[in-house]
Amino acid sequence: MKRIKNIVEAYIEKHSLLSPSDRVLVALSGGADSVCLLLLLHDMGYEVEAAHCNFHLRGEESMRDEAFVAQLCEDKGIVLHRTDFDTASYAKTKGISIEMAARDLRYEWFAKVMREGGLTALAVGHHQADNAETMLLNMVRGTGIQGMCGIMPSNDRGVVRPLLCLSRKDITDSLERIGQDYVTDSTNLKDDVSRNKIRLDIMPLLEQINPSALQSINTTIDNMNEVRKVYEAAIKADRERCCTWKDGCMHIEWDVLSGCASPISVLHSVMSEHGFNRTQIVEMLEGGQGRVWMASEWRALWDRGRIVLAPNAHADAASVSMTYVDAQGLVINKDKRYAYIDADKVKGEVKVRRAEEGDSFQPFGMKGRKLLSDFLTNLKKSRFEKEAQMVVCDDEDILWVVGERSSERYRVDKDTRRVLMLCQES
Repeated sequence: MKRIKNIVEAYIEKHSLLSPSDRVLVALSGGADSVCLLLLLHDMGYEVEAAHCNFHLRGEESMRDEAFVAQLCEDKGIVLHRTDFDTASYAKTKGISIEMAARDLRYEWFAKVMREGGLTALAVGHHQADNAETMLLNMVRGTGIQGMCGIMPSNDRGVVRPLLCLSRKDITDSLERIGQDYVTDSTNLKDDVSRNKIRLDIMPLLEQINPSALQSINTTIDNMNEVRKVYEAAIKADRERCCTWKDGCMHIEWDVLSGCASPISVLHSVMSEHGFNRTQIVEMLEGGQGRVWMASEWRALWDRGRIVLAPNAHADAASVSMTYVDAQGLVINKDKRYAYIDADKVKGEVKVRRAEEGDSFQPFGMKGRKLLSDFLTNLKKSRFEKEAQMVVCDDEDILWVVGERSSERYRVDKDTRRVLMLCQES
């Protein structure tokens, strides 16, 4: 146990997985991996508690596992949290697999236990074989650099994986040396799910080709994680050159994007995180003025040499404050967020609304009226931006195209006594 303790301590330090002050919740199934993880962290001096889920999927075996972890934690003086799930019913209700249901249920409960108990990290027992299986599964299903990197040592939800530096044999041998029992999940011995097929059928074949296949795959994963760092730095730089935010919309300039080393990689990094799939992203690269693609919460538009990304339910782009002030001594703020209206020229109620089809006004400094849509087109506004544009109007006309131009009809002049000062709050 001392040898692997040193290996795990070095791995924790290398990846900054835990600090001495962390209070750690260990996901404890009773299998060799989680038992080893619990004992190692406890022996290293971390303040640990354990969490066990009974999914009631294996009859008496599920009850055996729960009894085992309860006895283990009692013997070691470790606080144990327990819960039960009707996993099969949950999976049926949600229309998902048993495996996915069990994952959703346990991680939601783990988060609750951590939140209520003030625990700062969740430690899980993934090891080198799990890492290799994940990479192979990702490759079979089709993946990019991220999928080739296997399982991350930690994530932004507080999950840490200190055993990724160990093989399954390292773990079982260390438990055998100290005479520590563990339980075995019989479903892991059946090749009826994809991960088990890789573990029981594919990996033994690969080890016939290369007895060190597991170690080689994990070395490849380490190499890919280094490649990922270079890739992400390059993508970040290209995104900063291509993408700008304006009025709640992202603009991706095609001329800049097409000059990148890998336009599809840059576009995929942007669009995939907003819910667009690869087929849609490939279509975007083909262009097409006016084409629109929809995701669950976002939409994308090809518009005059750029791709515009906007929320589906675009919130009102402007909250406008209205203040009446004396014209004498007025100091004009030239920021576009402000407009100044002759209050005595206003007819009826002043209100804020979205721009509507057919709207027109007399832009400040011009003699004639202009359709609002043409005015916005001249400003190179996209369709999405036009739809989000707000105006301030009275009972007769538009006073201000918010953030852009006030109306000549309501201009402040030498005869103005009272001024309606408008300010775009957001």
